[in-house]
Amino acid sequence: MTHLSDQIDNENNFGLGHWSETDTQYSDARHMMHAPLTAPEPLNIAATAPMDTSGLEYIGATMSAPAPPVNPPSNGGSRALSGVPPPIFNGDRDKSELFLDKFMSYEIVNGDSRQFTTPFLKVALCLSYMNGPKIDSWARHRRLWLKAQKDSGVSMMDRSLWDDFEADFRRAYADQDAKLTAYQKLNELRMHGSDIDSYVAEFDRLIDEAGYSRSDIGVLQKFKEGLQPSLVREVLTHVTPAPATLAAWKQKARERQTVYKELKNAGLHQKCNAPTAVKGQTLAKRFDY
Repeated sequence: MTHLSDQIDNENNFGLGHWSETDTQYSDARHMMHAPLTAPEPLNIAATAPMDTSGLEYIGATMSAPAPPVNPPSNGGSRALSGVPPPIFNGDRDKSELFLDKFMSYEIVNGDSRQFTTPFLKVALCLSYMNGPKIDSWARHRRLWLKAQKDSGVSMMDRSLWDDFEADFRRAYADQDAKLTAYQKLNELRMHGSDIDSYVAEFDRLIDEAGYSRSDIGVLQKFKEGLQPSLVREVLTHVTPAPATLAAWKQKARERQTVYKELKNAGLHQKCNAPTAVKGQTLAKRFDY
């Protein structure tokens, strides 16, 4: 089919003729829009000899799966927590300090996560690890308290949310028997031989379990009472002014103990004897440790 403007007149100068319907040849003509009635001859594809590939270089290729797309966090900076979560706390008082210690370890591993940088979420996360008849009621009231704080306009970033929650937890589930035991052990703790490091480590553990502060004057006195008397004398003799804090006493006691060991190894250590009167008798008290 063609546009009318593109049709050629029956009478033309191109040498093209036409048949009218009255011409006898019209019935023998085929309309040009019809496909040929006869099927085309099938193509004959001749077989060829195999291609000689001995001179071609083989190039191997491997396919690998595309890297998965990295999706930015859609929850305001939260991410999946890593490390080992704390065990479920069921309300046993003798496990309360262990639970808080494990939760703190979990926080150290995930310190940059929103669950820990936001005090509101930190409290909610800690509550999720509490389950059991001894703790369910207390945990439920803490959740209601936490929701009430948010509803009253307290910011989720308010640090007092966690501080108040931790204080309430310790008051409710502190192991008073464990504190009493730690206090008794602290009174009995003594430095054995020249092992200053073991004494310091055990002293620190017991004052934490007993709930004491390292800045308390009584704690410093306890530390000095547990040292070897000769080591206390060495510190007071060679350190001026005398140490005034627990940290300073630990440092100076270690330093004097190191000097003692070096002198002893070099064969230069001398025992210092001082007469001491006990019930009218004179005894020799040896300052050796």
